[in-house]
Amino acid sequence: MEMLKVDSLSFTYAGEKEPALREVSFTLETGEFALITGETGCGKSTLLRLLKRELAPRGRREGRILIGGRDAEELTARESGKKIGYVAQRPEEQTVTDRVWHELAFGLENLGIPEAEMRRRVAETAQFFGLEDCFDASPEELSGGKRQLLNLAAATVMMPELLLLDEPTAKLDPIAAKQFLAALERLNRETGMTILMAEHRLEDSLSRAGKLIVMAQGRAVNQGKPREVCGSLPEGSTAEGALPAASRLWRAVGKRGECPLNTGEGRRWIQDHYAEKSLSGSEGQPAGEREEGREAAPPALRIRDASFRFERGGRDILRDVCLEIRTGEIFALLGGNGSGKTTLTRMAAGLIRPYSGEIELFGKKLREWRNGDLRREGVAMLPQDPQTLFLRASVREELKDVGMLREELPFDLHALLDRHPYDLSGGEQQLLALTMVLAGRPRLLLLDEPTGGLDAGWRGKIREMLRELKKKGMSMLLVTHDAEFAAETADRCGLLFRGAVEAAGEPHAFFRGASYYAAPAARLVPGCVTVAEAAERLMHGGKDA
Repeated sequence: MEMLKVDSLSFTYAGEKEPALREVSFTLETGEFALITGETGCGKSTLLRLLKRELAPRGRREGRILIGGRDAEELTARESGKKIGYVAQRPEEQTVTDRVWHELAFGLENLGIPEAEMRRRVAETAQFFGLEDCFDASPEELSGGKRQLLNLAAATVMMPELLLLDEPTAKLDPIAAKQFLAALERLNRETGMTILMAEHRLEDSLSRAGKLIVMAQGRAVNQGKPREVCGSLPEGSTAEGALPAASRLWRAVGKRGECPLNTGEGRRWIQDHYAEKSLSGSEGQPAGEREEGREAAPPALRIRDASFRFERGGRDILRDVCLEIRTGEIFALLGGNGSGKTTLTRMAAGLIRPYSGEIELFGKKLREWRNGDLRREGVAMLPQDPQTLFLRASVREELKDVGMLREELPFDLHALLDRHPYDLSGGEQQLLALTMVLAGRPRLLLLDEPTGGLDAGWRGKIREMLRELKKKGMSMLLVTHDAEFAAETADRCGLLFRGAVEAAGEPHAFFRGASYYAAPAARLVPGCVTVAEAAERLMHGGKDA
């Protein structure tokens, strides 16, 4: 039975001439798990919001949306709330109460569910998602991964027939993302709930899905079983970069055998088709560009034995942190949700002060800088939530405020100039925020998850831009969950664990020994940190007879 049918759906935002969606059509059977992918701004978020009537943007819609055979417009508010669940990209966007159990009960209370049934559903859901240990806690106390699990639980406690998710793992570290996807797969398998999830990176989700829908420029250009779609994507497709590393490697070396969809399948495929020596480890060369004599320059940022806590007597968020960012260096900092990466970035920007230890910026102690001097002297920060930078009603006004001329734009934002910043996709908001931050021409750039919500093409453009800025002498601290981006971009990488930086080193050395924070290519071919390196190794390592 069809749970969802989208028939020739087109949509144009209010005040816009060009449609955001163009005659999109697809169906989902009851109990199906489907993924939508495509480049930043292709219409994925717009499509999902249109499927959830309460979240639909203003504009002109054409075509039909059928939920369980009924026109979505005919559903009452109560029916829509019960039938369709929704999980957004940012964990903090959806929590509305002050306790975990209140959050689970909130939707049921609004539906008027009897208390006895409500208590049973809340208890079952808390156990299913492993939320018993934080049942009485405030959502603000939870890590990003746990908070997103709470959002998933709150959306599914009402047992919707259709669950929509808009890049729910974009803000999660690799371990938390895997836990979230495992819970989602179990939910689909054990309850038969129909799931439609938009994702830019399919590394851990593609093998779990039964259907993949590829979008480009507002159209659904390819759809079908994941292996079939992976094989039929044209060379240079914008969706190719979203595929798991194993699938990209399979395409890069000639599509020999069946396309692997995850690391396990990829390892078996390599063993079946390539010589054993292809899998032997190698130190390789650092992915970041090394420059002779750079170490002799004074550091842009030096942190010595710095500790920070939010409350006197509270636990240390950062503990005796030592970190040095050299002039003209990109340093990537990885770590789990709640490990203190954002806190460290804010401390480096002078927004908060450590209670012990020392911070130096450009050779000058932080306490010697006066208010406003840091920004004028070239320290800029891209926050994890780009919306905190937006104050105006249009992209054009935001750029005018920061003095960024149209001819100076590092990215092509012309099609977005008259849009409200809050109407942009998550990826487009990230590009706007980065453009605004770069307007100040900083000497030290602090980037907190700069690739969140961006497709592989835009991640590549940002990588090249950061490298060009580095050549001009800019120093960067890059906080990221994206191990592949860090491996391809950074000169050095480090892991923040229990408030201290561990195992800092050049990308090959750092990722060679990693297990859960490894670049995906390193899991397939030891010693390689990019798919291009892995493909080169396989092709030169030879094939088994």
